[in-house]
Amino acid sequence: MAMEIPPPIPDPLPPWARPSHTISTPRLILRTALVSDAPAFTKLFSDPINNPFGGVVGQYRSEEQQRENLRKQGGSAGSTARGENAWLVVILKENQPVPEGAEVLKADDGFLIGSTGFNEFKIESDAEGKENVRADVGCLIDWRFQRKGYAFETLEAVIEYGFKEVGAKKITAGTNVVNEPWRKLMDVMGIPVAEMTKDGRPDGEGGSVHYRLREKDWQVAKVKLKKSAKWYLD
Repeated sequence: MAMEIPPPIPDPLPPWARPSHTISTPRLILRTALVSDAPAFTKLFSDPINNPFGGVVGQYRSEEQQRENLRKQGGSAGSTARGENAWLVVILKENQPVPEGAEVLKADDGFLIGSTGFNEFKIESDAEGKENVRADVGCLIDWRFQRKGYAFETLEAVIEYGFKEVGAKKITAGTNVVNEPWRKLMDVMGIPVAEMTKDGRPDGEGGSVHYRLREKDWQVAKVKLKKSAKWYLD
């Protein structure tokens, strides 16, 4: 089988393009995924409990397929270095408790309890014709580590990074209509619904919910999160 040649490196590179990203929070490390993460990554994504509403990309990939996918993302010529995206894994810091049965998620530097990051970066023009960066985010936390605030902590860190380090002017996210836990999370975080779409099914279960957040909206949301003790970055 011929080796797949990656797309050329953009010249000039977008300012957010780099071989790897790392974000440290009080309990977590969010970092660019490594090829060595493939075993834990495969366990995370293939567990049906982590995908009750569908939508998890790569759920049926084998460990070797995940390894190859991670190889394409990383390195000096990967999609992260080209600035196309910045997928991250969520690593639990050593001083945090680990529930029984989580050993399958062990990575080289800790327990890989989730996936997050930026699905894509897009340049969009505003009403005045000025070009701005839009970053699309997501988050998955393994079921063994849910209800501990890790999703809040992860998304708060990613959104902060998106605005402050990436320079995004708008951050978006999306899910399907039936994913009530995610929709509740977005609501509590103060991230407004921008649009709801339907796929034509009478029950509406195939519809999608799209969220859009500007930096000034995020500043307001942060105040509310701190007042409600849902801010995990301090």
